[in-house]
Amino acid sequence: MATRNMGRRRFLRLTTAGTAVGLTGCSSILSGSNNNSDGKGKTISYLSDRGDSKQVINEIIGEFEKNHDYKVNVTYTSKGTSTDQQLQKMVAAGNPPDLIFDTSADAYRYQRDGDLAAISNVVQDSELPDPVNVDGESYFAPTMVEPLMFWYRNDLYSSNPESWSKWETEAKQVSQSHNIKGFVTQSGQTNNADTQITQYLWQNDVEIYNGPSDNIQVTIDDGANRRKAVETYQWLKTMSQYSPNGSGWEWGDAIEALQQENAAAIASVGGLPILTIAENRPDLVEKLSPSPYPHPEGTKRSKWWAYMEGHVVRNDGKATEGAKAFADFFSKSDKFMDFVLSAPLFQFPPTRKGLNSEAVKNNETIQNHPAVMKLVKENWDSFSTILATGKDGAPNIVAADAYGQQLLGQSADQLLVGGKSPEQTVDWVAKQLRGLKN
Repeated sequence: MATRNMGRRRFLRLTTAGTAVGLTGCSSILSGSNNNSDGKGKTISYLSDRGDSKQVINEIIGEFEKNHDYKVNVTYTSKGTSTDQQLQKMVAAGNPPDLIFDTSADAYRYQRDGDLAAISNVVQDSELPDPVNVDGESYFAPTMVEPLMFWYRNDLYSSNPESWSKWETEAKQVSQSHNIKGFVTQSGQTNNADTQITQYLWQNDVEIYNGPSDNIQVTIDDGANRRKAVETYQWLKTMSQYSPNGSGWEWGDAIEALQQENAAAIASVGGLPILTIAENRPDLVEKLSPSPYPHPEGTKRSKWWAYMEGHVVRNDGKATEGAKAFADFFSKSDKFMDFVLSAPLFQFPPTRKGLNSEAVKNNETIQNHPAVMKLVKENWDSFSTILATGKDGAPNIVAADAYGQQLLGQSADQLLVGGKSPEQTVDWVAKQLRGLKN
């Protein structure tokens, strides 16, 4: 994992259909600064979207409560409800949570808005990455990373394509020789489309942004970046010939297309397709292989999008001090790896030490899919986040806000649905990104 400066999205809830649902940015209602509590209450309000890991979370809470003079009340977001939506309801009711399980990009936004308490001792006294460090104080305690990954049908593709030209050749051959689309290009205002387009641009060495945190510049349409961005959108348009209409598709829609054999290759997060498809089409699992994102010949992967999720402590709750203690306890719990491995292949430990741990090595699901772990280990140092895209990996609030509005995903819609040329698409997205600075 590249440096201690990284982060991840707001996104995933696993639904009964195996769908990962992502929603967008925060509204001004999220500020709860009118709460007059001193933060020393004894009941910690904890908001989490990880209901699928409820059993191990409850075990960690039980251990914490035995050793501390606090109680933890968890609100798990319901299916179809995002963390943002539930947070808005709680703040509006005058009961903001003390602790939230969220993403590094969201954490940086919350910190900017003055809503977070520093948890420097939790992060800086450990080996955890420190993606949201502002003026020497840490505001986010990572618990996991979730890297992007491609999946393709190894019985239809002759080999792992990897390069743009090989992907184009293979996708064309699959589409013409089989009753199935060879590829999926996703577009629109969705997390899936936004991550996909951003990663394609990264693969072609496009520097979308530059500058320090307090002076982020949009550079996607400058000089060589513009030329490479145009090339990237042109390749995307070419690949759309071999794709179903993926406008508005989220993670679960792409997985469903793979599962129903309507598409032979998709982008997803880690091994999420394997975990989902194994429940419904176990016969298909052995026909799926992981791959890095497509890249132009002659380029090297410098950044590989990996979401990062973890804990933030609000400064307007009733048990701020207790929430800090629980965040620290959670990261050090002997059941921490049980939590991370509650969805193996999809989520991974936030440190290389954790990645090489016996718990990971002995996990049966991971053992059954060594190609996934090989990709993760070989590319660990390239893993980055949309937050860490300022100069030298500095936190980038413009990028975080752009991701919250899925502007890069929308740019693909401008190209594939709206009929803009690649050049016009670059102009459109550059204008939208600069608009976030106003």
